[in-house]
Amino acid sequence: MAAIHPASSLGQGLRALAAGQLDAADALLQRALREMPAAPEAPAALGQLAARRKQWADAEAWFSRSLQLQARQPRVWLARGQMLEMLQRPAAAAEAFAQAVLHQPDLAVAHYEHARLRRDLGERERALQAARDAARLGPQDANALQLLAMLQEESGELAAALPTLDAALRLAPDRAALHHNRGVLLHRLGRHAESLAAHERAQGLGLDVAEAHYNFGNTLQALGRADAALAAYRRALALQPLHALSLYDLAKLRWALGHADFTAELDAAERAAPESDVPPGLLGLLQLRAERGEAAADAYRRAAALSPATAAYADGLGQALCLLGRHEESCIAHRQAVSLAPDSVTVLSNAARSLYAAGQSAEGLALAERAFALAPENQHALALVGTGWRLTGDPRADWLNDLDRCAAVIDIEPPAGWADIASFNAALAEELTRLHTDAQAPIDQTLRHGTQTRGDLFDLDLPLVQALQCQITTAISAWLANLPSEPGHPFLGRRPTSPGAWHFTDSWSSRLRRSGFHTNHIHSHGWLSSCYYVATPPSALREGSRDGWIKFGEPDLPEPLRSSLPPRRMEAPRPGRLVLFPSYLWHGTTPFQDEAYRLTVAFDVLPD
Repeated sequence: MAAIHPASSLGQGLRALAAGQLDAADALLQRALREMPAAPEAPAALGQLAARRKQWADAEAWFSRSLQLQARQPRVWLARGQMLEMLQRPAAAAEAFAQAVLHQPDLAVAHYEHARLRRDLGERERALQAARDAARLGPQDANALQLLAMLQEESGELAAALPTLDAALRLAPDRAALHHNRGVLLHRLGRHAESLAAHERAQGLGLDVAEAHYNFGNTLQALGRADAALAAYRRALALQPLHALSLYDLAKLRWALGHADFTAELDAAERAAPESDVPPGLLGLLQLRAERGEAAADAYRRAAALSPATAAYADGLGQALCLLGRHEESCIAHRQAVSLAPDSVTVLSNAARSLYAAGQSAEGLALAERAFALAPENQHALALVGTGWRLTGDPRADWLNDLDRCAAVIDIEPPAGWADIASFNAALAEELTRLHTDAQAPIDQTLRHGTQTRGDLFDLDLPLVQALQCQITTAISAWLANLPSEPGHPFLGRRPTSPGAWHFTDSWSSRLRRSGFHTNHIHSHGWLSSCYYVATPPSALREGSRDGWIKFGEPDLPEPLRSSLPPRRMEAPRPGRLVLFPSYLWHGTTPFQDEAYRLTVAFDVLPD
């Protein structure tokens, strides 16, 4: 672009704009526009003027006009993106930031704004790449490093996120939000004592928002400080009474601690905010997880009355009615949910299950197949398709659940330094038992009469857990080397490209006591799932007994339908044994009556 003569109308207008003389600048810039209608500078300056006046739509129009005259203006693209965001057009704003980057690849601020907005839009991969560019171009920009660390954490790159966050803290050591983010990250890494210190530092710097107290409560809970965790969740609710995660996790913790009135805070929130659907919606979910059908149905009806267009409430009501055996009413509720959210995989899958329970196999299968078509890697939808095939006599049910090809039973070798697997398991059991501190099972998990650890077990810095993970990794990679590949098969068709091209997603330990068992379920976060047996009740290995055994292929359906679809295979819970199976395969366990514990480690795997 040509140099701007200071005596020209444009030059004078720009000086007036810089001096804050907005009316004078307006007149001069309008004159410049008349004098040079094909030049991009005057409309760009008028856009700045409109932005100073907070006239966002006018500013965006001026910037757009300038860019039509000359597209190669990265700063104008940046400004237009900011105006589009003010106008609540985030997708268009993100594209404007992308254009700024295209025309000036070293413009760090454009990369930062692009990353921030892509993250808000849920486009994590694009956001992560843009954040990497912003941090590379601005290594001394704490904001860019903070955003990159957040995206790395959200993408599961926990090991990379910590040094990024530490670099940001070196630049801004008194920024409370950075200490809070570090606390969240350390919590996910299983470094709970360090996480606690980071959260306390954030609070010491004045961070007093609901989200911070909520995350502080999560770390306190992980450290076994249940009373302090309850207090932290309640502080979050004092600041934000309808903070959904705090309401839900407070109730979950109180359930795990055995509190009979575990929904008290939710009940109070509903009384205090009768116009909000959040408390009854959460109550419905919790009561459903607690298998209290009537209470769940009542709560979902109240939530639906406040927000009748919310498909989740009709869906929850349908599940509650199915639990109560009121199958005709359940199907009505589920059909309403499907009409409200016809492309929701969750709604379609839950509706399919209720239709199966009601004897409407063909209609249920059609919905399950719709869900699977929308999300071909969704394990619940796939499991329900297989169930529908089995109910309708379709031979593809056997092809899908071919346990001879898709499952394995492997006896794990003891880690180096251990004479045998029995002595290793005895020591491992002691390490794991220290993590089982709750009074009863989590409300949203499948075990009954037992407890489950929190967070990702393999993220914890525990020597025997880490040794077990190494042995399991070796065993899985060896098994995958011989796993057949079959294009089009939902399990075999996703076989990793090489035996080591996979990663763990979730990992945990379960401990069942007398009468304990797992309900029939699938694993929604995996492709391959597992159970490793650490300790087993004596009756499980007694001749002729099947106490505490794992069973495969019996679906999560009510009686009498469930009995018509018996397990395809059962395996004894022999200590030292690893059982591998597709994540979509229905599985549960039989109860046992010994006083000894049934202690396991489980995990999910995804191909890279």
